Amino acid sequence: MVARWSEEELEKYYSKVGDIDLSWLSKPTYHQFRWKSQKGPWITAGRKISSGDKLIQDFRGCMPTDVFVSTSSWLNPVNLPRLKDSKRPSPILLDHLVVFDIDMRPFCRKRLEQARLATLETRDWLLENTELEIQHITFSGSKGFHIIARDPDRSLFAEPNPVKREEGVRRHRKELLKRVLEAGHPVDPVVTADTRRIIRVPGTLHGSTGWQCTIMRDGWISQPVSEWIGLVPRHPSAVNMPKRLPLSFPSIRWPKYDIFQRRERAGQGPDYTSIEVSSHVTGTRDRSAIVAWLPRKWGDVREAVENASEVFDSMDIGPVAYLHDDERTLAIIPRAIPRDFLLGQLSGTGLGQFEHDLRNFEHAWIRVSGRMSHGEWVGHVKPITVSGYEASERCAHPWSAPHLELCTRLGLPIRVDDRDVSGRTEASMRVVVRN
Repeated sequence: MVARWSEEELEKYYSKVGDIDLSWLSKPTYHQFRWKSQKGPWITAGRKISSGDKLIQDFRGCMPTDVFVSTSSWLNPVNLPRLKDSKRPSPILLDHLVVFDIDMRPFCRKRLEQARLATLETRDWLLENTELEIQHITFSGSKGFHIIARDPDRSLFAEPNPVKREEGVRRHRKELLKRVLEAGHPVDPVVTADTRRIIRVPGTLHGSTGWQCTIMRDGWISQPVSEWIGLVPRHPSAVNMPKRLPLSFPSIRWPKYDIFQRRERAGQGPDYTSIEVSSHVTGTRDRSAIVAWLPRKWGDVREAVENASEVFDSMDIGPVAYLHDDERTLAIIPRAIPRDFLLGQLSGTGLGQFEHDLRNFEHAWIRVSGRMSHGEWVGHVKPITVSGYEASERCAHPWSAPHLELCTRLGLPIRVDDRDVSGRTEASMRVVVRN
């Protein structure tokens, strides 16, 4: 359930909007603006943006599906160096909005109502327990809300050293975030303390739903979702918000096969030859992608994908390339994840064999081809789909170069953003004979 856009639809929408209200930013020219284009790559504004009209002018020629702005304001937000870039002068941090992100998946009214209640409780706690000034609450256009606050304490920004200043702000925000989490509020554990974070711009469309990211009117957050959701602007092609959402995968041609044939094959045990790939991200010390055949107990291909999607979405990693060999389902997540961190995430997921190999051998060898037996190939690995791009937005890990290439060669190229890419393009592969 994802909105699909054409360049013409997006251009028509933003031409009709005419202007995007940026008055909630004290000085828009100090903020960095970025957007995802219809054609795939991320685009960063190459000039200072002074108004919503100027922002829309920058869209022309490459219309955005999603538009974001930095939570921090900088003396020069154009060509902002990365946090770990030591070759360029450190940017001068002028201010930092304190943002709390609350999402409840999946996209449906029931979960959005739960997110509303959590947001209301978080806001009230912040007002009672901190000196923050709540500026407004934004409906993201999808599954949750952003609490936007300002910190009246300016002492952190008196530090003359730009590196120490930013470090001090991050440290202070981490301490605040810890208090909020310990109080039991389900806020995103990354957004608040990240001085390089970008958030969705109110007045722009959410690319996955077609609903507009909207600053909520006074009193909305205290009212049930049903009372105001009909007042939120949305594109005519926006997806409907169901009361509750069962997992579904439209437009996918699912493989059909005889369960008895599957069982018969499973009982056969002749030697076969196949090609295997390592989960290790070549060129890194301890990073691994997820490459795993899903457990048989997860059901047929459709059921396995549905179960896997829930698991991987809860881990905030993606996207996932799904393939099948008529019997089982193969999942590939081309992210370069530190091995110890990944092992902690895998516990209890049901991917026992992959976890076992990773823990004992520091990587796993996974079959990615059919099987050749008696001179004939059977069980060719065929692509199904790529899903989980929403989880990809929340994923903090770099891409795995070898496994991106693997997905492409298997017929499922991955649409990547501008996050770092780790490793060498060539994956570790081998030809093996197994029984």
